[in-house]
Amino acid sequence: MNGMLSLILAEQATPTAEASDAISHGVHPLVCLPFIAILLCIAVLPLVRKTHHWWEENHNKLMIALALGLLTLGYYQFRGFGIHHSEPGFAAVLTVLDHAVMVEYIPFMVLLFSLFVISGGIVVRGDIQATPRNNTIILAIGGVLASFIGTTGASMLLIRLLLKTNSERRHVVHTVVFFIFAVSNIGGMLLPIGDPPLFLGYLRGVPFLWTFGLWKEWAVMLGVLLVVYYICDTRAYRTESQKQIRSE
Repeated sequence: MNGMLSLILAEQATPTAEASDAISHGVHPLVCLPFIAILLCIAVLPLVRKTHHWWEENHNKLMIALALGLLTLGYYQFRGFGIHHSEPGFAAVLTVLDHAVMVEYIPFMVLLFSLFVISGGIVVRGDIQATPRNNTIILAIGGVLASFIGTTGASMLLIRLLLKTNSERRHVVHTVVFFIFAVSNIGGMLLPIGDPPLFLGYLRGVPFLWTFGLWKEWAVMLGVLLVVYYICDTRAYRTESQKQIRSE
């Protein structure tokens, strides 16, 4: 979904920085391979028996990230970019780093850190009965909040409540998976503070409220997901022992 939103935002964007045009002009599509490689590492390596323990070490993740980052910088070092920077060299690398770090990375990290701090200061207390209805309501609330306090903020705010609520149940994996879909992904598509692609689009000139016009698509996707989850959780709830259900 994030990839689709990125394509939509690319059509709406009106870049204001000259460096944006220079960097994006004439770049070979193969320069995306390091980014694809790191996504594959994140998705695949934790699942492979021979590599999942190796991937748990942070310094190994750092080595892969640095190696792929150096490949990208090497492209600009020897190939150059754009009309205004047609000659390859160290100046091209500095321009790319300046744009990536100062224009996109730091503003995004400031936003993410702000949402992290604000949401981390909110505590939701209580022990709710872990019925399919209550779980679905929690997911629905998170799907709404994610666009206004960010997917990170909404996930931090509600995941502990959800896990505590379902602590007595045996079958809870599907609940966490649907929580990731509804709260950590789909829920943040209405405003730039919800998802990283939307925020990057906003930095490149997309109006702040433009994505709010996608509320119909958001409502359909979230609604279908909640219905499917309710059906799955109802079936799982029926398999729980009466002792576990009474202890909730």
